[in-house]
Amino acid sequence: MYQPIKTGLLAFGMSGRIFHAPFLNVHEGFELTAIVERTHKNASRFYPQIKSYSSVEEMLNDDVIELIVVNTPNFTHFEFARQGIQAGKHVLIEKPFAITSSQAEQLFTEGEKNNVCVLPYHNRRYDSDFISVKQIVESGILGKITEAHFRFDRYATAIGPKKGKETPLPGSGFSYDLGSHLLDGLISLFGIPSAWTKSLGHFRENTQVDDYAHFHLSYPDEMQAFATASVLVPDPQPAFILHGTKGSFIKKTGGCTGRTTG
Repeated sequence: MYQPIKTGLLAFGMSGRIFHAPFLNVHEGFELTAIVERTHKNASRFYPQIKSYSSVEEMLNDDVIELIVVNTPNFTHFEFARQGIQAGKHVLIEKPFAITSSQAEQLFTEGEKNNVCVLPYHNRRYDSDFISVKQIVESGILGKITEAHFRFDRYATAIGPKKGKETPLPGSGFSYDLGSHLLDGLISLFGIPSAWTKSLGHFRENTQVDDYAHFHLSYPDEMQAFATASVLVPDPQPAFILHGTKGSFIKKTGGCTGRTTG
């Protein structure tokens, strides 16, 4: 008889409360078994059945837990994932999956050695707007894609309260935060580029991290892709723009436009 995967969350902040716990609680393939709550013990108000641990170490020592979700601050992802793998747990890691490619390779190597699954969590692949873009690309209606622009625009001049995002720690800044979603989207649709460049900006007053990131990806067939994330855009631009030999597709928040030839 099939048994749901007993799963533990490493944090119960916004991502734990909104993105992970509700899904794990209703999906028949998973059982939300435990949550790490270092200070405030609030999870039981929503999920009375869960165990609440005060540290990651306590959760990793629980032999019942089969899968852990690493949804802690960016700079902790690699170490907590590594500890989970070595404890024999499958791991699901929020973006950024790791800070460097060598860290990512080490996690996959450790996963194979310990016979556990090591997976990135890129939920933006399942957003309705991205699914629309994916369907357009796969349909071929635009012909050969020559140019793609993916964007995340916000307008917020204030420095946020989260130290893991707003202080110069490994994995902080917009390039790692929203940039990782944009790059994942482009690579999942078009593959690994043959060359790429990166430009970062620091525009908010007193910012310690990049609040603007732009990536240019070049492909062997001469297709060009651009990913841009900015926190200082009062007039947000379309989230997705595709140009092809037979037409263009523009996806805005709440709607889209398209134009094809013939």
